[in-house]
Amino acid sequence: MRRSSLLRRYSIFGICAVAMLGISAFLIPSAAAYPIQPNFNHFLYTNHDDSQYDDNEQPGTGAAALAQQAYDDRAYPHKFIDATQANNAYNANQALASHPAPTGDAPNWAHSSWQFAGPSDPEAVSQATYTGRPTAVSGRVTAIVVANDCNTTVCRVWLGAAGGGVWRTDNALAAKPTWKSVNSGIRSNAIGSLALDPNDHSGRTIYVGTGEENGSSDSEAGVGLYKSTDFGDHWQLVPGSFPAAKDRSIGSVAIDPTNAQHIYIGTDVARHGSSSVNGGRYSPPDAPKIGLYESKDGGRTFSLVFSKESDVVDPNSPNGSDFFRGGVSKIQFNRTGLPAHVGPQVYFSVFDYGVYRSANGSFEQVFASAGGGTVANSLSSRTEFSLAPMGQKLRIYVGDTGSAPADFYRVDDANVPAATLTDGTNNPGWIKLSNSTPGTPGYSSYNYCSGQCSYDMPVASPPGRPDNVWIGGQMQYGEITPTGAPSNGRAVQRSTNAGVSFTDMTDDTQSPPLGMHPDQHAIAFDPNNPDIAFLGSDGGLVRTSGQFADTSSECATRGLTGANLADCQIWLKAIPTRIFSLNQGLATIQFQSLTFNPQDPRHDVIGGTQDNGTFNSTSNPATWLQNVGGDGGQSVIDAGNPNIRMHTYYGPQGDVNFKKNDPSGWDWFGDPLANSGEAASFYVPLIGDPKISQTMFVGLEHVWRTQDSGGPQAYLDQHCNEYTGDFAATCGDWVPLGNNLVNSTYGTDKSGSYVVAITRAPSDDQTMWTATRRGRLFISLNANAAANAVSFTRLDTPAQPTRFISGIAVDPKDKYHAYVTYSGYNAYTPTTPGHVFDVHYNPTTKTATWKDISYDLGDQPITGVAYDGVTGNLYIATDFGVGRLKAGHNHWRPAAQGLPIVAVYSLTISNSGRVLYAATHGRGAWRLDL
Repeated sequence: MRRSSLLRRYSIFGICAVAMLGISAFLIPSAAAYPIQPNFNHFLYTNHDDSQYDDNEQPGTGAAALAQQAYDDRAYPHKFIDATQANNAYNANQALASHPAPTGDAPNWAHSSWQFAGPSDPEAVSQATYTGRPTAVSGRVTAIVVANDCNTTVCRVWLGAAGGGVWRTDNALAAKPTWKSVNSGIRSNAIGSLALDPNDHSGRTIYVGTGEENGSSDSEAGVGLYKSTDFGDHWQLVPGSFPAAKDRSIGSVAIDPTNAQHIYIGTDVARHGSSSVNGGRYSPPDAPKIGLYESKDGGRTFSLVFSKESDVVDPNSPNGSDFFRGGVSKIQFNRTGLPAHVGPQVYFSVFDYGVYRSANGSFEQVFASAGGGTVANSLSSRTEFSLAPMGQKLRIYVGDTGSAPADFYRVDDANVPAATLTDGTNNPGWIKLSNSTPGTPGYSSYNYCSGQCSYDMPVASPPGRPDNVWIGGQMQYGEITPTGAPSNGRAVQRSTNAGVSFTDMTDDTQSPPLGMHPDQHAIAFDPNNPDIAFLGSDGGLVRTSGQFADTSSECATRGLTGANLADCQIWLKAIPTRIFSLNQGLATIQFQSLTFNPQDPRHDVIGGTQDNGTFNSTSNPATWLQNVGGDGGQSVIDAGNPNIRMHTYYGPQGDVNFKKNDPSGWDWFGDPLANSGEAASFYVPLIGDPKISQTMFVGLEHVWRTQDSGGPQAYLDQHCNEYTGDFAATCGDWVPLGNNLVNSTYGTDKSGSYVVAITRAPSDDQTMWTATRRGRLFISLNANAAANAVSFTRLDTPAQPTRFISGIAVDPKDKYHAYVTYSGYNAYTPTTPGHVFDVHYNPTTKTATWKDISYDLGDQPITGVAYDGVTGNLYIATDFGVGRLKAGHNHWRPAAQGLPIVAVYSLTISNSGRVLYAATHGRGAWRLDL
C-alpha cells in the first residue's frame, strides 16, 4: 500500500463478513482464475487505508507518513529545505573521499568493498500475493520508455524507479530480461519521467526528469533534467533545467519532433530529502514556480511559459498544507490535422485544472477538471490524458477527478475551437464515457483509480490504435471479495471500443493467476505489437502477452446475478492469456531497515520495504523471499530464539511469527497499540532486547513493551493468525513503560510528536536509550522493571540542536556511552550545529556530556548510525552513502568503495559476525565485511 491520503472504498459486505467470521470461513468457487486466494492475510484484507498515520493530509486529518516526515526531520525547525542545502549535502558527501586517509587500518582495508547482498531476484511467496501465485517483484516504477525498433531480437526498454534510478534492458521481450543500472552521472535516484528524442532515429538520445510527481509521501524532489546520447550509459545535466526544477519534480518531458532544440518540461510539487526515520513535510519558499517550462536552445535555458495558481505553504500547519494543484503531469506533442506550415502543438495536463494546449503563441484550456483549481481539491484532484490520432482527426482520452470518483472522457476531433470543448467549468465538447450505474458499459471506467487518483491514474492509447486505450490506478479492493467477485481487481483495464467499455487486465488465465500489483503508475507499449503492454507499479514491471482470452463464462460460477453478473461478463470478456513479471535482476527494492539473526548474522537477514512487505534472505544471496505483504516497516529476530520474528506494516501494526520465516505463521499483535490513541510515526521504531528473549520494545508517545513476544504462542496462533485466526479475542499484550516522553512531563521544549529511536545497551539487562522526533534524548536504567516503575532521565539540553535525532548507537562495552546522530541541516540551526555527537552519561549527576564529532563531515543530514565495538570505528548513513570515522581520528571518509550513490535508510552492525549492513531506498541491501 502507498501512503494513501483518502479512505479507500471497499464493500460493506466484505469488511463486515471478514470482521465477523474471518476470511478462512469462506470457500472460494472452483473457477480456474479467482482473483483472491481463500486464506488471504486478514490485516491486509481488512485494512486498505493507512491515512491515520499519513502526513499527506489536510490539516487535522492525519498523523505522520514516512518520507514527508523525513523531509520535516531534515528541515526542522526551519520548515523547509532549499536546493542549495541539498546540493551542498551531496558535495559534502563526495568530498569525504578527498579527506586525509587514516593510519593504522588493517593492510587489506584499503581494498574493502561493499557487496550487493540482494535481492536481485526478489520473490513474493504465494501467501503474500492476492491470487496465491508466487511472483517476482521489485521497487516502484514511475516511468517506462520502449525503443521504436523493439523486436524479438533486440528490444530496449528503459524504466525509472522511484528510488532506484534508471535501468535498461536490451531484451525486454525475453522470458527473463537482463537488466542494467544506467544511472551514471545522475545526482538523484528519484525518477519521474523518461523520453526518447524523436529526432534521433538511432534511438540513442534519451532524457530523464528527476524527482517523482506522484502524490505520495515518498515522492521525492529531483535535481533537474538529464540527457544521454548513448542509450543511457552516461548522463549529463541539462544545465538550464536546474534553476527551473530545483526543489521540484519533473513529471514529464517532451521534445519537439521537428526540432531537437525545442524542449518542454512539466514540474510538480515534491520535496528534497529521504530517510527511514520519520517526521513531516514542507516545500521551500524559494522553490521555483511549478508549471510548464520551455527551452528553445536545447536546454541551456528554460523559461516558465505557463502556470496556474498553486498552494502556498502554511508554516503553522504540520505538513505545510501545500499539495499538488498547478503541477504539470504529462506533455505530448501533436501534428495531426494541422496545416503543413503550422508547427507541432503541445498538449499538457495540470493537477486540479485540466488539459491545455498551445495556440497562437499562448495556451488555452481544452478540458476543465472537476477539481476546479480549488485549494480544497488540491490533495485529490488530477487529470491525465492520451492523444490518439485518428486519420486527420485528433482523438483524446481524458481521466479526471476532483473530490468525487473519477470519470473518463473522449473527444473524437480536438482540432476545433477551444470554446466548443470547454467553458472553463463544463466540457460540452466531450463525450462522458463513464457512469455510476452498475451493469452498464460505462461503469467499468467510473471511479477507476478509486481513492488515490493523485497517486496513480495513468491513461495511455497505443500509437496507431485510436480505438484502444488502457487505464490504471488502485486496485478495486471491494470487488475481490472471498465470494462473488465481479472483477479481478481492475488495477489495469483495456478498451478496444474507444473507451465505451473496458476489460480487466489485472490477472491472467493461469490457475492460480499471476496478478498485477494494486498500485499502477506507468503504461507503455511495444511499437510493433501494441497489444503487448509494459506496466509499472509499486511492485515493479510486468508485460502482457499480447493475446487475450474470453473468460466471462467464469462469472456464472462466482454466484453473481443482475448488474454484478453483467459487469463481470464485460470485465472478463478479454483478459491477458499471460502476464510476465520482468523483475528478476531488477534490484530496486526500497528497504526501510534490515535485521540479522544474532546467532547467524552473516546469512540470516530480514527487512521491511515500501509496499513490498517484509523479505527474508535465503541460501542464495540473489534470492530473497517476501513472506508477508503490504508495507514493511521495522523487524525483529529474537536474541534467544531466532525462530521468533516480528515485523510491522505501517503505524503500530504488525505480526509475530514463532516459526521463523514461515509465511503462514504470522500472528497479529497490534490491538493494544492501535487502540491506545497515541501518535505514532508511519514506521514505528521496533527492537528486540539484546539479552532477554521474547522482550520487545516499540515507540509511540510512550515506549511500549512485551515480555512474551506479544502473547502466548498457542493463544495467538488460535485467535490472531493472519490466515487461520478467529479474531475473537484481543491480539497483543503490549504495555506502556513509565511516563509519556513527548508531553510536558519532561518540560515544554522540544515537545510533541512521538518516539522515533530506541536502543537497548547490549552490556546489561536494563539500560535503554531513546529519542523523540523533536530532539529529546532519554536514558532508562530499569527498562525491564515493572512497567509503571520504569523511569527515564532526559539528557538533551538547549545546547543541542532542536532537530530530529535519527540514530543512537550504544557502546557495547559501556552502557553509559552512546553516539547520537541528527538529521536536518546546520544552516537552519546555526547556533546549535552538529550532526554526530559522542555522549557520556554520568549516573551520579544524572547529566550527560556532549562532544560534537561531526568534524569535516559537512552539512549533510545523517539517517542512521552504527558503532563497531571491536575497532571503535563509527559509521553513519546519509542520503548519498555511508561514511566512516576511524577511532582516534577526526576526518570522515567513505566507509568503503563499491556502494552506488543512493539514499541509505539505516545501518545494522554485527560485532560478532564482523559485518555491516546498509538498507538502501531503491538499490536493495548491501553488506561490508569488517
